Amino acid sequence: MEKYKVGMAFSKPFRGNSPLAHIGVKLPVYIKLLALCVAKGWEAYVLTKKTYKGEGIFEGSWKFVNDKFEKIKAPVKINLVYDRCAGIKFPPEGDNSTVWINKRDFKMLCWDKWLAYKEIGKFMPKTFWVERQEDLTGVLAKVKTDWVVLKPYNGLKGLGVFIGPRKKAQEFKFAKKFKRYIAQEFVDTKGGILGITKGLHDLRVAIVNGKAVWSHVRVPLSGSYLANAAAGGILTEVDYSLVPKSIKKVVEEVSQKFYKKYDDPSYSIDFGVGADGLPKIFEINDQIGFPKWEMRQKDAFLEGLVYNFERKLYDRKRS
Repeated sequence: MEKYKVGMAFSKPFRGNSPLAHIGVKLPVYIKLLALCVAKGWEAYVLTKKTYKGEGIFEGSWKFVNDKFEKIKAPVKINLVYDRCAGIKFPPEGDNSTVWINKRDFKMLCWDKWLAYKEIGKFMPKTFWVERQEDLTGVLAKVKTDWVVLKPYNGLKGLGVFIGPRKKAQEFKFAKKFKRYIAQEFVDTKGGILGITKGLHDLRVAIVNGKAVWSHVRVPLSGSYLANAAAGGILTEVDYSLVPKSIKKVVEEVSQKFYKKYDDPSYSIDFGVGADGLPKIFEINDQIGFPKWEMRQKDAFLEGLVYNFERKLYDRKRS
Protein backbone atom coordinates (compact mmCIF):
# COMPACT_ATOMS: atom_id res chain seq x y z
CA MET A 1 0.00 0.00 0.00
CA GLU A 2 1.31 3.43 -0.94
CA LYS A 3 2.45 5.57 1.98
CA TYR A 4 0.81 8.88 2.69
CA LYS A 5 2.93 11.80 1.55
CA VAL A 6 2.85 14.76 3.93
CA GLY A 7 4.61 18.06 3.28
CA MET A 8 5.28 21.47 4.81
CA ALA A 9 4.95 24.20 2.18
CA PHE A 10 6.73 27.56 2.31
CA SER A 11 6.60 30.71 0.19
CA LYS A 12 10.32 30.89 -0.39
CA PRO A 13 12.03 29.17 -3.33
CA PHE A 14 14.65 26.55 -2.47
CA ARG A 15 18.20 27.83 -2.12
CA GLY A 16 21.40 26.04 -1.13
CA ASN A 17 21.56 22.54 0.32
CA SER A 18 18.75 22.78 2.86
CA PRO A 19 15.11 23.71 2.28
CA LEU A 20 14.84 24.91 5.90
CA ALA A 21 17.90 27.16 5.96
CA HIS A 22 15.63 30.16 6.53
CA ILE A 23 14.10 28.80 9.76
CA GLY A 24 16.88 29.79 12.18
CA VAL A 25 16.90 28.79 15.87
CA LYS A 26 13.62 26.86 15.64
CA LEU A 27 15.00 24.46 13.04
CA PRO A 28 15.21 21.48 15.49
CA VAL A 29 11.47 21.86 16.20
CA TYR A 30 10.62 21.69 12.49
CA ILE A 31 12.90 18.67 12.11
CA LYS A 32 11.13 16.92 14.98
CA LEU A 33 7.75 17.51 13.32
CA LEU A 34 9.04 15.83 10.15
CA ALA A 35 10.48 12.97 12.22
CA LEU A 36 7.14 12.45 13.97
CA CYS A 37 5.46 12.22 10.56
CA VAL A 38 7.99 9.62 9.42
CA ALA A 39 7.40 7.68 12.65
CA LYS A 40 3.75 7.40 11.58
CA GLY A 41 4.89 5.54 8.47
CA TRP A 42 4.40 8.53 6.18
CA GLU A 43 6.79 10.10 3.71
CA ALA A 44 7.67 13.64 4.82
CA TYR A 45 8.58 16.48 2.45
CA VAL A 46 9.50 20.14 2.52
CA LEU A 47 7.79 22.03 -0.30
CA THR A 48 7.70 25.44 -1.90
CA LYS A 49 4.60 26.94 -3.46
CA LYS A 50 6.88 28.00 -6.34
CA THR A 51 6.85 24.43 -7.69
CA TYR A 52 3.15 23.69 -7.19
CA LYS A 53 1.44 22.57 -10.41
CA GLY A 54 -2.04 21.89 -9.05
CA GLU A 55 -3.88 18.67 -8.19
CA GLY A 56 -1.61 18.20 -5.18
CA ILE A 57 1.49 17.83 -7.39
CA PHE A 58 4.80 19.55 -6.67
CA GLU A 59 7.51 19.42 -9.34
CA GLY A 60 10.43 19.96 -7.01
CA SER A 61 10.63 19.05 -3.32
CA TRP A 62 12.90 17.82 -0.55
CA LYS A 63 12.25 14.44 1.06
CA PHE A 64 13.18 13.89 4.71
CA VAL A 65 15.00 10.54 4.90
CA ASN A 66 17.20 9.24 7.74
CA ASP A 67 17.31 12.69 9.36
CA LYS A 68 18.57 14.27 6.12
CA PHE A 69 17.04 15.96 3.09
CA GLU A 70 17.10 14.49 -0.40
CA LYS A 71 16.29 16.77 -3.32
CA ILE A 72 13.52 15.34 -5.50
CA LYS A 73 13.11 16.69 -9.02
CA ALA A 74 10.40 14.29 -10.19
CA PRO A 75 6.75 15.30 -9.60
CA VAL A 76 5.34 14.20 -6.23
CA LYS A 77 1.66 13.92 -5.38
CA ILE A 78 1.23 15.14 -1.80
CA ASN A 79 -1.72 13.83 0.24
CA LEU A 80 -1.60 16.54 2.94
CA VAL A 81 0.01 19.99 2.86
CA TYR A 82 0.78 21.83 6.10
CA ASP A 83 0.75 25.34 4.69
CA ARG A 84 3.39 27.70 6.12
CA CYS A 85 2.84 30.38 3.44
CA ALA A 86 1.63 33.77 4.62
CA GLY A 87 -1.03 35.54 2.58
CA ILE A 88 -3.96 34.18 0.58
CA LYS A 89 -2.44 33.34 -2.82
CA PHE A 90 -1.79 29.80 -1.66
CA PRO A 91 -3.47 27.37 -1.70
CA PRO A 92 -5.19 28.30 -4.97
CA GLU A 93 -8.88 29.09 -4.72
CA GLY A 94 -11.09 26.05 -5.29
CA ASP A 95 -8.22 23.54 -5.04
CA ASN A 96 -9.56 20.52 -3.13
CA SER A 97 -7.13 18.01 -4.62
CA THR A 98 -5.37 17.39 -1.32
CA VAL A 99 -5.80 18.01 2.40
CA TRP A 100 -4.86 21.62 3.21
CA ILE A 101 -4.00 22.79 6.69
CA ASN A 102 -5.44 25.36 6.75
CA LYS A 103 -8.09 25.71 4.06
CA ARG A 104 -8.28 28.93 2.11
CA ASP A 105 -11.53 30.17 3.69
CA PHE A 106 -9.91 30.20 7.12
CA LYS A 107 -6.80 31.92 5.78
CA MET A 108 -9.10 34.59 4.33
CA LEU A 109 -10.69 35.10 7.75
CA CYS A 110 -7.30 35.63 9.41
CA TRP A 111 -5.96 37.82 6.62
CA ASP A 112 -8.97 40.15 6.58
CA LYS A 113 -9.27 41.83 9.99
CA TRP A 114 -12.61 43.38 9.11
CA LEU A 115 -14.01 39.98 8.14
CA ALA A 116 -12.71 38.60 11.44
CA TYR A 117 -14.47 41.42 13.31
CA LYS A 118 -17.75 40.57 11.63
CA GLU A 119 -17.26 36.94 12.70
CA ILE A 120 -16.11 37.32 16.33
CA GLY A 121 -16.52 41.05 16.98
CA LYS A 122 -18.16 40.58 20.36
CA PHE A 123 -14.76 39.48 21.70
CA MET A 124 -12.76 42.27 20.01
CA PRO A 125 -12.29 46.00 20.64
CA LYS A 126 -14.94 48.15 18.94
CA THR A 127 -13.79 48.34 15.32
CA PHE A 128 -14.64 50.58 12.37
CA TRP A 129 -13.97 50.24 8.63
CA VAL A 130 -11.92 53.01 6.98
CA GLU A 131 -12.45 52.77 3.24
CA ARG A 132 -10.20 55.70 2.25
CA GLN A 133 -7.76 58.14 3.82
CA GLU A 134 -10.33 60.93 3.52
CA ASP A 135 -12.82 58.90 5.59
CA LEU A 136 -10.52 58.80 8.61
CA THR A 137 -11.77 62.00 10.32
CA GLY A 138 -15.39 60.86 10.21
CA VAL A 139 -14.51 57.42 11.55
CA LEU A 140 -12.38 58.78 14.39
CA ALA A 141 -15.36 60.83 15.58
CA LYS A 142 -17.08 57.50 16.39
CA VAL A 143 -14.20 56.18 18.51
CA LYS A 144 -14.92 56.58 22.22
CA THR A 145 -11.45 56.00 23.66
CA ASP A 146 -8.89 58.82 23.91
CA TRP A 147 -6.36 56.66 22.11
CA VAL A 148 -6.96 54.77 18.90
CA VAL A 149 -5.39 51.93 16.92
CA LEU A 150 -5.19 52.13 13.13
CA LYS A 151 -4.26 48.94 11.26
CA PRO A 152 -4.17 47.89 7.61
CA TYR A 153 -7.08 45.48 7.32
CA ASN A 154 -4.72 42.91 5.77
CA GLY A 155 -1.38 43.77 7.39
CA LEU A 156 1.23 41.59 9.07
CA LYS A 157 4.03 42.02 11.64
CA GLY A 158 2.78 45.37 12.89
CA LEU A 159 3.60 47.11 9.60
CA GLY A 160 1.68 50.33 8.90
CA VAL A 161 0.13 50.40 12.39
CA PHE A 162 -0.59 53.55 14.40
CA ILE A 163 -1.24 53.53 18.15
CA GLY A 164 -1.70 56.87 19.85
CA PRO A 165 -3.95 59.82 20.76
CA ARG A 166 -7.00 60.39 18.60
CA LYS A 167 -5.83 63.95 17.77
CA LYS A 168 -2.56 62.62 16.41
CA ALA A 169 -4.39 59.92 14.48
CA GLN A 170 -6.06 62.68 12.46
CA GLU A 171 -2.66 63.36 10.90
CA PHE A 172 -1.82 59.72 10.18
CA LYS A 173 -1.13 58.90 6.55
CA PHE A 174 -1.96 55.45 5.25
CA ALA A 175 1.08 53.45 4.23
CA LYS A 176 1.40 53.32 0.43
CA LYS A 177 1.21 49.54 0.30
CA PHE A 178 -1.99 49.50 2.40
CA LYS A 179 -5.04 51.20 0.89
CA ARG A 180 -7.71 50.29 3.45
CA TYR A 181 -7.61 50.36 7.22
CA ILE A 182 -9.59 49.54 10.31
CA ALA A 183 -9.82 51.80 13.36
CA GLN A 184 -10.12 50.21 16.79
CA GLU A 185 -10.81 51.55 20.23
CA PHE A 186 -7.65 51.33 22.31
CA VAL A 187 -7.32 48.61 24.96
CA ASP A 188 -4.92 49.79 27.67
CA THR A 189 -3.11 46.65 28.80
CA LYS A 190 -0.61 48.32 31.13
CA GLY A 191 -2.32 46.69 34.14
CA GLY A 192 -0.96 43.34 32.99
CA ILE A 193 -2.41 39.87 33.60
CA LEU A 194 -2.46 38.57 37.17
CA GLY A 195 0.17 35.87 37.67
CA ILE A 196 1.59 36.28 34.15
CA THR A 197 2.87 39.79 33.46
CA LYS A 198 2.67 43.19 35.17
CA GLY A 199 2.53 45.57 32.22
CA LEU A 200 1.73 46.02 28.54
CA HIS A 201 1.26 42.68 26.84
CA ASP A 202 -0.08 40.53 24.06
CA LEU A 203 -1.02 36.99 25.15
CA ARG A 204 -1.03 34.40 22.38
CA VAL A 205 -2.82 31.05 22.64
CA ALA A 206 -2.14 28.38 19.99
CA ILE A 207 -5.05 26.07 19.19
CA VAL A 208 -4.87 22.66 17.50
CA ASN A 209 -7.70 20.10 17.37
CA GLY A 210 -9.95 22.67 19.03
CA LYS A 211 -7.74 22.82 22.15
CA ALA A 212 -5.05 25.14 23.51
CA VAL A 213 -1.66 23.46 23.04
CA TRP A 214 0.73 26.22 24.01
CA SER A 215 0.73 29.85 24.98
CA HIS A 216 3.12 32.73 25.48
CA VAL A 217 3.08 36.39 26.38
CA ARG A 218 4.82 39.07 24.33
CA VAL A 219 5.90 42.33 25.94
CA PRO A 220 6.84 45.40 23.87
CA LEU A 221 10.14 47.19 24.17
CA SER A 222 10.20 50.24 26.42
CA GLY A 223 8.40 53.15 24.77
CA SER A 224 6.54 50.95 22.30
CA TYR A 225 3.04 49.47 22.20
CA LEU A 226 3.89 46.90 19.52
CA ALA A 227 4.60 43.46 20.98
CA ASN A 228 5.22 41.74 17.62
CA ALA A 229 8.49 39.81 17.40
CA ALA A 230 9.27 41.84 14.27
CA ALA A 231 9.00 45.01 16.38
CA GLY A 232 11.30 43.65 19.09
CA GLY A 233 8.68 42.21 21.43
CA ILE A 234 10.04 39.92 24.15
CA LEU A 235 8.43 36.46 24.27
CA THR A 236 7.98 34.30 27.37
CA GLU A 237 6.26 30.93 27.49
CA VAL A 238 3.17 30.77 29.72
CA ASP A 239 1.73 27.66 31.36
CA TYR A 240 -1.87 27.55 30.13
CA SER A 241 -3.05 26.62 33.63
CA LEU A 242 -2.11 30.18 34.67
CA VAL A 243 -4.24 31.81 31.96
CA PRO A 244 -7.31 33.52 33.47
CA LYS A 245 -10.65 31.73 33.20
CA SER A 246 -12.08 34.73 31.32
CA ILE A 247 -9.61 34.13 28.48
CA LYS A 248 -10.09 30.36 28.53
CA LYS A 249 -13.84 30.88 28.19
CA VAL A 250 -13.35 32.96 25.04
CA VAL A 251 -10.86 30.41 23.66
CA GLU A 252 -13.40 27.63 24.18
CA GLU A 253 -16.25 29.50 22.49
CA VAL A 254 -14.20 30.67 19.51
CA SER A 255 -12.47 27.31 19.02
CA GLN A 256 -15.80 25.45 18.99
CA LYS A 257 -17.15 27.87 16.39
CA PHE A 258 -14.07 27.62 14.15
CA TYR A 259 -13.78 23.84 14.56
CA LYS A 260 -17.20 23.33 13.00
CA LYS A 261 -17.18 26.10 10.43
CA TYR A 262 -13.59 25.92 9.13
CA ASP A 263 -12.75 22.20 9.22
CA ASP A 264 -10.84 22.17 12.48
CA PRO A 265 -8.09 24.70 11.68
CA SER A 266 -4.77 25.18 13.49
CA TYR A 267 -4.22 28.80 14.53
CA SER A 268 -3.48 31.23 17.35
CA ILE A 269 -5.42 34.01 19.06
CA ASP A 270 -3.84 37.18 20.46
CA PHE A 271 -5.41 38.66 23.60
CA GLY A 272 -5.03 41.78 25.69
CA VAL A 273 -6.60 42.43 29.09
CA GLY A 274 -7.80 46.00 29.57
CA ALA A 275 -8.29 48.18 32.63
CA ASP A 276 -11.75 46.67 33.17
CA GLY A 277 -10.20 43.22 33.51
CA LEU A 278 -11.96 41.90 30.43
CA PRO A 279 -9.99 40.12 27.68
CA LYS A 280 -10.19 41.33 24.11
CA ILE A 281 -9.05 39.50 20.99
CA PHE A 282 -6.58 41.58 19.00
CA GLU A 283 -6.32 39.19 16.05
CA ILE A 284 -6.31 35.59 14.88
CA ASN A 285 -3.40 34.04 12.98
CA ASP A 286 -3.55 31.08 10.61
CA GLN A 287 0.24 30.71 10.88
CA ILE A 288 1.23 29.48 14.34
CA GLY A 289 4.69 30.58 15.39
CA PHE A 290 6.55 27.45 16.51
CA PRO A 291 7.86 27.22 20.09
CA LYS A 292 11.60 27.05 20.67
CA TRP A 293 13.21 23.69 21.42
CA GLU A 294 13.57 24.38 25.14
CA MET A 295 9.93 25.34 25.66
CA ARG A 296 7.89 22.93 27.79
CA GLN A 297 4.81 22.80 25.57
CA LYS A 298 6.75 22.04 22.38
CA ASP A 299 5.87 18.33 22.33
CA ALA A 300 2.17 18.91 23.05
CA PHE A 301 2.10 21.31 20.10
CA LEU A 302 3.91 18.99 17.69
CA GLU A 303 2.00 15.87 18.72
CA GLY A 304 -1.24 17.81 18.38
CA LEU A 305 -0.34 18.75 14.82
CA VAL A 306 0.51 15.17 13.87
CA TYR A 307 -2.75 13.91 15.37
CA ASN A 308 -4.57 16.60 13.35
CA PHE A 309 -2.82 15.43 10.17
CA GLU A 310 -3.66 11.80 10.91
CA ARG A 311 -7.36 12.41 11.51
CA LYS A 312 -7.71 14.46 8.34
CA LEU A 313 -5.85 11.94 6.21
CA TYR A 314 -8.10 9.10 7.35
CA ASP A 315 -11.24 11.24 7.11
CA ARG A 316 -10.25 11.96 3.51
CA LYS A 317 -9.72 8.27 2.85
CA ARG A 318 -13.18 7.36 4.19
CA SER A 319 -14.99 10.08 2.24
